[in-house]
Amino acid sequence: MLAFHFLNHRILVDPIYGLEVLNHMWATEPVGTTSILLTSIGLLITLTFKLLDFMWDIYKERARQGRLKVELTVESGPDGEPALCAIVSNVGREPVVVRDIGYTKPRLIGSEFIRLQTQASPLPHALNARELIRIHNITENEADLHQLLGRFRVKDSMGKLWEVPDLEIRKARRALKSLRGKSHPAEKGPKPLPRTEILAQLEASAPISTQN
Repeated sequence: MLAFHFLNHRILVDPIYGLEVLNHMWATEPVGTTSILLTSIGLLITLTFKLLDFMWDIYKERARQGRLKVELTVESGPDGEPALCAIVSNVGREPVVVRDIGYTKPRLIGSEFIRLQTQASPLPHALNARELIRIHNITENEADLHQLLGRFRVKDSMGKLWEVPDLEIRKARRALKSLRGKSHPAEKGPKPLPRTEILAQLEASAPISTQN
């Protein structure tokens, strides 16, 4: 016995009783039973093809839309300090308008998009298929640049936020570490002298003793 609810109604289904009814119909009306079975199979196949066609239309529509790909790199800014550079490209088939760049700030519920400024902002900018735009010298405190790489977002005209792939984040962080190491080299101490040279210096600086 199978039981389920449909529209606030409890429906009981007995498979054994259904098989008995089907056997009785086949014994009394084989032609009618065959027609009912063929009609049911035809309806099932038709509904299946309709569902597949609907899903294919959704897939084609999503594939035809514009899609943004965000790449990050760290380069030396005008003042010699590390600066963030973003490369935004449209890998879809339809144009996409890049409206803002920024980062997400966590809130109690959800997150908030914080807009960033550039010295010569090229935004908003419409990107056709296979086009890209470079955004240089993104304004942000250099001390927070490492965290900005993981929270960087691009916002389009529809309000959708596009994230940066993890591979690009790791590459940008390695570039930031390398650039910081070149701009702030570690101080090296004096090279220790060999033991023979130390003894020679001590003997040369020792006072000459005289005997009476």
